[in-house]
Amino acid sequence: MRVPFGTVPQSEPSQNLTMLPIYRFCLIIGGLFVALSALVGLDGADFDQDFDTDLEITDDPDTNRQGEAARRKSRGRGFQLPILSFRFWTFGSCFFGLTGVVLSILRPTMPQFIVAAISVAMGVLCGTSMVGVLRSLRGRQADSLVRPRDVIGLLGTVEIPFDRTNRGKVRVSVKDSVVDFIALTEHPQGFDRGARVLVVEMQRNKVWVVPEDSLSQ
Repeated sequence: MRVPFGTVPQSEPSQNLTMLPIYRFCLIIGGLFVALSALVGLDGADFDQDFDTDLEITDDPDTNRQGEAARRKSRGRGFQLPILSFRFWTFGSCFFGLTGVVLSILRPTMPQFIVAAISVAMGVLCGTSMVGVLRSLRGRQADSLVRPRDVIGLLGTVEIPFDRTNRGKVRVSVKDSVVDFIALTEHPQGFDRGARVLVVEMQRNKVWVVPEDSLSQ
C-alpha cells in the first residue's frame, strides 16, 4: 500500500486494543472467582486451612481406606492438564486477562497474535501451577490423618493431671507434630503434670495411658 507524499505513516498501536475488552473481561471474571475462593473457600480452595499442624484424628476404617485409595490414585496419576478443574479456569482466565491487559498497554506495537499467545501460555501455566499447589496441600492434609496405630505405643507428657476417676490431657508427638489428647487411665496411680506416660489405647481424640515404667515391666 502506497502512502501519499507528505502523509505521515500511521503505526498500528490500536491493533491490540481490539482484544483489550476480552482481556479485561477475563481478568475481571477470573479475578472475582479467585477473590471469592480466597475469602469463602469457593470450590474447596481451602485457603484458610492450616495444612502444617492441623491433624485429623480418625479411627473409621472406611475413611482410612478412602484416604489410602485417594493417595494411591494421586501417586499413580501422571502430569495432565487439569482442564476439568474449575480452579484451573478461574486462575487461568485471571492471569490470561492480566497478561493481555499489561502487554496491550505497555507494548501497543507488539503484534496481536504474539500478545494472545503469551497471554494463553501464562494463563495455562499459572492455572496448572495453582491447581498443582492446591492438590499438593490437600494431599498433605490427607497424609496428616492420625489413626490409633500411629499413637498406640508412643510416649506422652501429662499437661493436665488426672487419675482413674478424672480425665486429663496428655501431649504426644506424632507425625512430626505435637497433638493434645484427652487422657484416661485404669491404672490406680495418678499422674501429675510433666509425668511421662505410655499410650495403650485410643478412641477418637481420647487415649488410655499407663505409667512410662510399664515398658520395663
